[in-house]
Amino acid sequence: MAAVDINAAVIARSAIYTQLARVTALLVGGRPVVEAPDRARAAAILARYGQKLTQLYVGLQAAAIVDRQFPASPVTRVAGPARSLRRAVDAVGVIGDILASHVPPGQTPRTPEGLAVRAGGGVQSGLADVARLTSAMIMIDTALPGWLDQGRGHLTEIYRPAAEAARWTASSRLSAVAGELMASGRGHPRLHGLDVARPPSNPAPVVSTADDAVAAVSAARTWMWQNPSELTSVHLQLGTQLGLAVHALSSSGDPTMIGGWRQAAIAAADLRATPPVGAACDTAAELTEVLRWLRSLGTGERGDRHLRQIARLNAELPFMAATLHKGLSAALQRRDLFVRDEGVLLRPAGSLVFRAAERWRPAINGDDVVQDLARALIQRQDVNNDREQARLPARAFPNPPRATSSMSELSWLPADPSSGRDVRRSR
Repeated sequence: MAAVDINAAVIARSAIYTQLARVTALLVGGRPVVEAPDRARAAAILARYGQKLTQLYVGLQAAAIVDRQFPASPVTRVAGPARSLRRAVDAVGVIGDILASHVPPGQTPRTPEGLAVRAGGGVQSGLADVARLTSAMIMIDTALPGWLDQGRGHLTEIYRPAAEAARWTASSRLSAVAGELMASGRGHPRLHGLDVARPPSNPAPVVSTADDAVAAVSAARTWMWQNPSELTSVHLQLGTQLGLAVHALSSSGDPTMIGGWRQAAIAAADLRATPPVGAACDTAAELTEVLRWLRSLGTGERGDRHLRQIARLNAELPFMAATLHKGLSAALQRRDLFVRDEGVLLRPAGSLVFRAAERWRPAINGDDVVQDLARALIQRQDVNNDREQARLPARAFPNPPRATSSMSELSWLPADPSSGRDVRRSR
């Protein structure tokens, strides 16, 4: 084995532990300890009992320490075990990037999925996955000293710090801690379906599958949730039409659900606002494309395959309703929603006939159409509570994690659209 491959393997090994520590910190909302301890201090912490999270994080950081730096190897020249370890670094790094797009370090969660994670949804299983990967790395460390010491003469001394680091990790209590965390994560909702929170695209990608539709709706409602002050009547109309289309095409046939979204769509259709621009326009285009796809399914044969595809969007709708309700409140506060005013009769110059002139005025909380829309959206966002699922789900997960607070209790969701309080949530 050439030195270039050994260097790459040793560097990648440390990088995997570092990335696993990063994922751990993202899952739990911060680093359990401020500074990375040396191996002696880490061994003392690992010897304690009852601090599994801290022990995992400290053990991962200590495992990454190698008391010597090795030169990086060109990617094109690396082969065998080193290439596999580099791929593992990239894979764990992607896990961290996905989490960071929802729960950026030192910031409030950027998405509803991020809120669910911060409230505990999927965290236990996520830590179990980190522990599982840690156990796999410990198995590699168990074999690494022997792999490094294969009659290489002077190279054995050069790579002695790497071998010592691997021996420490393999003989430490990190393996036992990982085993306990894996056991405690059984039966908890998993994060395996979580995807990166992307912004709306321009132009809007063509939607031809359920995966495309879920991605587009997730991007749209995430942007709207982050930017409620930029929502317009177009977003309210498209979002409510989406909810109506999903339930009208689904197999549940629940007249209450269909009626609720129909009420919201009818009310939203009577509102006007200034046209969206920039990212707000891109968001509307994403929703428009999803609606086009849904309507194309409605014109064809209603088979089980289509029903299963449509059902995947159901879990998005409580979040969509909550987001639209938030945007409705913001639009009312900035007086950027308009309703029809009482018509007036005007007689054009030179005419004997009076004609009704259409006039619009800023909408207020007391308008019937605003109250109808707000009431319908509140009911739709609380549908999970009505069905005894009173925990906030994160839609992106196949088995949605449940947060510790119900959707109606979250401070970012105003209970009344007339409320003038700040609807932002701090972590």
